Amino acid sequence: MDELTMCSLFASESKKTNDMKKLTDKELEIMNVLWDGQAMSMRDLLSNLPDPKPHFNTVSTFVRRLEDRGMIRHIELGPRFFHYEAALTREQYAERMNRESVDKLFAGSYMDFISCLVKNEEISIDELKELIRMVEK
Repeated sequence: MDELTMCSLFASESKKTNDMKKLTDKELEIMNVLWDGQAMSMRDLLSNLPDPKPHFNTVSTFVRRLEDRGMIRHIELGPRFFHYEAALTREQYAERMNRESVDKLFAGSYMDFISCLVKNEEISIDELKELIRMVEK
């Protein structure tokens, strides 16, 4: 498979949300609320979600699934009263997703991945220079 095909494949793969390891849009909304705030109750979580607000039971189901996947953990404050918090940071999640994408689509080669970004003009020369400065430190 040539590099242009790989770049196109990466672009379409990165837009998919049905990968079991990636968060759906709704799951990401919940995680963003938790990443941006402190541990909170289900009602607080619901009130911080963007409009239109999903039903309480829907949020509860998403939270339970995210907890089963290790993305969220709960703190029991009393009988049937919990606070929920992110089990990993936004950066840890992004790092894991980036690594999996590079492994799947570029056989683990970050060079091929960066080349793809350059060819698709998704990264500027100034951004590349900044990356080089970061690596040289």
